Amino acid sequence: MAKDKKIIEDIASLIGISPSWINKYTVVTLLFIVWVSFFDKHNIFAYQRLKGTISRMEEEKKRLDGEIVQALHDREDLRNDQVKFAREKHLMHLPGEEVILIEQTEKK
Repeated sequence: MAKDKKIIEDIASLIGISPSWINKYTVVTLLFIVWVSFFDKHNIFAYQRLKGTISRMEEEKKRLDGEIVQALHDREDLRNDQVKFAREKHLMHLPGEEVILIEQTEKK
């Protein structure tokens, strides 16, 4: 028993805590926290990976929502004026006409 107390006191002094804090409950609690943090199915690393996946998917959702709005706008333009839509979006032209493209650069 004295040998066990000496070991507990050595461990407590190594860690820098009071020997009264080292008992079976604190050991089991620490082992549980280590197990849940690193070895469990839902550990810290899996949580971080899922968090990154969620943020990428939310960004993609925002981009796709913008594309949906643009597609609905294009569909409305197509319903209203098919000739204008074909000329602007698909660069179609009548025989004898010239198509001049002017590209605008976006300033960031």
